[in-house]
Amino acid sequence: MTFSTKSLYRFISDGGVASRVAGYVWKGKIPLKIKFFLWQIFSNKLQVAQSLIKRGSKETANCCLYGLAESVDHIFFQRHIAKFIWSVIAQVFKLQNVPRSLKEFSCTWLQGKGPLPIRLLMFAFAGFVWAMWTIRDKMAIEKKIPKSPADVLYIYVSLMQRWKILLKEIRSLSTYVGCSHGLAQELSA
Repeated sequence: MTFSTKSLYRFISDGGVASRVAGYVWKGKIPLKIKFFLWQIFSNKLQVAQSLIKRGSKETANCCLYGLAESVDHIFFQRHIAKFIWSVIAQVFKLQNVPRSLKEFSCTWLQGKGPLPIRLLMFAFAGFVWAMWTIRDKMAIEKKIPKSPADVLYIYVSLMQRWKILLKEIRSLSTYVGCSHGLAQELSA
């Protein structure tokens, strides 16, 4: 067995076992900044209020909008805006169920039980969580609340259109983006 920095890091961070989800994140066809963001989400390192409190911050551990404990699950799965987006995803793909937590997302959709191939699923999830995070920052820092949940869809569709050049499966993605874009226009009308 040979030693490398990568093997030492894997041993320290994952107990020596390579994470399947980490592989999807780092091999994903998304911008590097977003890969780090996803890594923070899946490694429970994202700077949400609960994490900041654990690290000694004097700030409140509550969501700036709802007053509930702010966590990754709250931001990306349980907020009203997140639930709206997940319901749109359910409608677009004619799904009975959507994940209600990061663990559920990881244990079902990232295990091949999602509506898209895993590579496209991670691509779409990256756009969704980045759109939600930018909206969250505007609410928390600038105190700007979106006028409509469709604003998140517009950010999401914009990201998908800018990033689609990174994918080889553009035909599959363009169908998905086109469908989402049409739905976003309908919802804002």
